[in-house]
Amino acid sequence: MQGSDPATGHLEGESLDTVTRRAISRLQFTGHVEQQFRDHYFERNLPRARFATAIYLALVVLVTVVNMLGGLAPMPVSVLEPIYLLRVAVACPALIVILLATYWAPLQRHYQLVASVAVVVTGISVMTISALAAASGSPQFQMGDVLVVVYATLFLGLLFRAVVAVAIALVTAFVAIGLLLDVLPQDLTFAAAILFTAGLMAVLSARRVERLVRANFIETQRLADIAERDGLTGLYNRRMFDTLTRRLWQQAQRDSETLQIVLVDIDHFKRYNDLYGHQAGDNCIKQVAAVLEKAAKRPLDFCARYGGEEFALVLYGPSGTGPTAIAEQIRAAVMACALPHADSDAADVTTVSVGSALTIAGGKGSLAGLIQKADEALYRAKQAGRNRVLHVDAAESSTSTGAFKVFVVK
Repeated sequence: MQGSDPATGHLEGESLDTVTRRAISRLQFTGHVEQQFRDHYFERNLPRARFATAIYLALVVLVTVVNMLGGLAPMPVSVLEPIYLLRVAVACPALIVILLATYWAPLQRHYQLVASVAVVVTGISVMTISALAAASGSPQFQMGDVLVVVYATLFLGLLFRAVVAVAIALVTAFVAIGLLLDVLPQDLTFAAAILFTAGLMAVLSARRVERLVRANFIETQRLADIAERDGLTGLYNRRMFDTLTRRLWQQAQRDSETLQIVLVDIDHFKRYNDLYGHQAGDNCIKQVAAVLEKAAKRPLDFCARYGGEEFALVLYGPSGTGPTAIAEQIRAAVMACALPHADSDAADVTTVSVGSALTIAGGKGSLAGLIQKADEALYRAKQAGRNRVLHVDAAESSTSTGAFKVFVVK
C-alpha cells in the first residue's frame, strides 16, 4: 500500500522525504496542512507578539511624554506638533490594532495580513518622524527606523513572505520619505544602508526560522500519526478508537443524533494464518482494513483496528438506508476480495462476521453499553455460523447487555 505525505501528497516514484523536503524548502504545504501549520505558527508566536507589541506601544507613549516634558533633543514646535500627531494618531492606533489581533478571534483569522499592514503603517509614521527630526538636526532619532524593522520582521510572528513584503515596504518608504522631506543625501544614503542591512538580516533569519519550524511541525505530525495509527493497516489504533468514539458519543448526545458501532471479525483467522503463513495473514488483514476504510466515507465516520483480526467502524448519524446496509456491504466486499480459505467452514474464501449496535437519538443508553452490545452481536453472529451480519437496537438503557433481541440478516 503506497503511503501519502501529510504535507504535499506523495508523488509516485519519489520518496516521502524528498517530497517533504521540497515542500519545506518552498515554505508551502498543500491543502489543509498549510492552514494547520499557520495556526500552529500563530499559536507558537502569539505570546512573543503580544509582549513585543505591548513593550513597543509603551515605549512610544513614554518617548512622547518625555518629549512633551521637554526631554530629549529640543526641536521647534513646528516639528514637534506633527511628530506628536504621528505618534498619537497613527503609530499608537496601529500598534493597538496589532495587539487586538492577538486577542480577538475575527482578527486572528487574518493575523498575517492585519499585522503586516498595521506594522507598515507604524513604520511609515516612525520613519516620517525620523525624517522630520533629521531635517531639524536631530539624526539620533533615526535609531527608531532600525527598531521598527527589527520589531516588524522578528517579533510579530510573520511568515517569511510577509516578512519580505514588510521589509521591502519599510525600506522603500524610508527612502521615499527622506527624498520627499529633503533629508541630506549623505544622511539618507547612510541611514538607508543601515536599514537595508537590518532588513536583509531579518529576512534571512525569518527564512531559516520558518524552515526549521516547518520541519519540526511535520516531524511532530508524523510522530502523532504513528502514535494514533496501527502500523500494519494504517487505521486508527484501539487507543484512538476509544478517544474518538467518546468524542462522537458526547456530540451525538448534544445533537440528539444516532451513533452506530459496527464490529467486524475475520472468520477462522487463526486457521488462515496456520495454513497460509503470517505474511499471507498480514495481507488478509490489510485487505479487510481497506474495505472498512472505504466504508467510512463521511467526515465524522471512522474505522479502527480493534484487536488482532477485529475491526470497528463508527458511523455518526447513519443514513436511512437501514442499520444493516453498510455492514452487509462490508461482508459482501470482503467475500468479493476472493482470498482463498481452504480451512474455513463458512465459505471457500475469507469471510467476516459482523455485529452492529445502534443508539436512537435521545436514548438513555451509555457508550460502554453500546459497544458491549455490538460485541455481543458479533459473538452471536459467529455462533450462528459466521459470514453474516447481526444487528441490535441498543437505545434503551433499561436493556442490560446480553439481554437484547438480535436480528439476523441472511
